[in-house]
Amino acid sequence: MRIWSFLLILTLCVSCNKNTYEAPENLIEEDQMVEVLSEFMLLNAAKGINKKILEKHIADPTQYIFDKYGIDSTQLANSNTYYAHNSEAYASIYERLKKKLESEKKVLQDFVAEEKRIRDSIRKTKLVKPDSAFDLKNQKLTLKNRPPSKRIEKLNK
Repeated sequence: MRIWSFLLILTLCVSCNKNTYEAPENLIEEDQMVEVLSEFMLLNAAKGINKKILEKHIADPTQYIFDKYGIDSTQLANSNTYYAHNSEAYASIYERLKKKLESEKKVLQDFVAEEKRIRDSIRKTKLVKPDSAFDLKNQKLTLKNRPPSKRIEKLNK
């Protein structure tokens, strides 16, 4: 019975030991991993909005990202697995990814707000009625607001 207890405790200790996962040969650096993951997140968001328009401009969006960063799907999968086993690095990557996406969101929100402000100001200028002093067609001519006669114009010259 003592032997079984000892083997059970030994097995638990060995299984709880930190399992180190070796870095693959072509590991994607953390900074580049942040960039690649942000591109994939933006790609997934774009696919969710209108996949046909996205594919009209880029034939294979996933391959476009791989070509842009000079990586392949196996390299990305191996690097992702490595970082998933290294929880501190993975948390750091996703924290930086979150900050990057939030800053891009802020820039785009500011751009949309500015565009809306410009459109609203253009719309307001179109809605403003012209000054009634220059609208002679709709005014009743009286002695006070009638245009000067030709005789007065000749005297002023």
